[in-house]
Amino acid sequence: KNKFYYAQHVPICEMVRPKKKSKRMPARKKYKIEKKVREHGRKVRKEAKKKKGKTKLKKDPGIPNLYPFKDQLLREIEERRLRAEETKKRQKEDRRREHTKRRSGLEGLKQDAEKRNKEFEKKLEIDTAGISDEANTKSFNAYYKEFHKVVDASDVILEILDARDPLGCRCPQVEEAVLSAGSNKKLILVLNKIDLVPKEVVESWLKYLRNEFPAVAFKSSTQLQSQHLAQKKFALSSGPASLMKSSACLGAEVLMKLLGNYCRSIDVKTSITVGVVGIPNVGKSSVINSLKRRKACGVGACPGVTKDVQEVQLDKHIKLLDSPGVIMSKTGDQASLILRNCIRLESISDPVPPIEAILRRCNKLQIMEHYVLPEFSTAQEFLCHLARRTGKLKKGGVPDCTAAAKTILHDWNIGRIIFYTHPPDQHSAHVSAEIVKEWSAAFDLVECFNL
Repeated sequence: KNKFYYAQHVPICEMVRPKKKSKRMPARKKYKIEKKVREHGRKVRKEAKKKKGKTKLKKDPGIPNLYPFKDQLLREIEERRLRAEETKKRQKEDRRREHTKRRSGLEGLKQDAEKRNKEFEKKLEIDTAGISDEANTKSFNAYYKEFHKVVDASDVILEILDARDPLGCRCPQVEEAVLSAGSNKKLILVLNKIDLVPKEVVESWLKYLRNEFPAVAFKSSTQLQSQHLAQKKFALSSGPASLMKSSACLGAEVLMKLLGNYCRSIDVKTSITVGVVGIPNVGKSSVINSLKRRKACGVGACPGVTKDVQEVQLDKHIKLLDSPGVIMSKTGDQASLILRNCIRLESISDPVPPIEAILRRCNKLQIMEHYVLPEFSTAQEFLCHLARRTGKLKKGGVPDCTAAAKTILHDWNIGRIIFYTHPPDQHSAHVSAEIVKEWSAAFDLVECFNL
């Protein structure tokens, strides 16, 4: 009775299910499993690394012996192998021949290009030389016309000479034109740039030149302002030597007195025309600016600044004409023309010969002290020392002798290198005593030169 009752009244939901096995495990076992897994992974990776790139090819089983046409098939296979080898060998030979042909073709192209380049450069040099000669001829003719205009239109001609080399700056054609004109034209020699020469040398040159024509020592103004240029009275015999190093103009008073005496001697009613002539870069325009006391004409340290005639009214009695510098001799030594600054440095193709001329003219010890250079025996060695000292080097540290030579020529032109000539011992006069006496009376030279 009790068992039945219990079976009827116990709910089904309250029946006990079997308990599942837990997945939990001791930490010791868990760490042991992880360690085994890591070891297995390392082993697998190591084996894979060893087998990498070494895949074993399956062996060709070949042709079964029972194949009915085995011999014929083997012959065909051998023939195909031989043909493949021949094709491969032929392709290799073609590639080698093509490479050789291409290489020889490139060398041929290179040689042909070099040959054509040399021919082009040679032709270009000939054409450039022809154009340059033609341009120089046209330039000379144009300047010569302007020069003749000044000589023909002038009553008095001032021939400007560089005090460092007066004889090298004289122009015989001008002097002949003046002398052939008789009493209509007069010539005055102006010894410019006397600040670059010792006073004793200037006095000896004046004494030498005054045997032929009136000669005046002059120093152009080097002041930078455009107006109110200073002029100072200066007697060469009694004046201090320090005055020659000043920036003011010296000798203008004597020159103006000469021109004034000439105006009074001919009893001029209007004005006289004074032409200023000379070779390039002797200071013609600077003399005019110093007399005018302002920058009336363009000046520069390179030749060719004045290209045509310029007219400057000095006062009511004197009119000045500035002319371009002209080199009358076309067959002169180029080195001597370069040293007179008659040729631009940019147009000099070989600057070594002028350097050799400078080293012959100047004191070697003075040059070494000026540029702080060691002993040298040739011009090329001198230029190499100077290039290394001034840092004028080409690629690879090779001295640039051309740039060093142009530096020397620039210093020569602006007077940094001291050089001057002495007058000859014997004077070869080509002017008659009557002309000298006549001109002395016209300019009243005794009064002027005793100032």
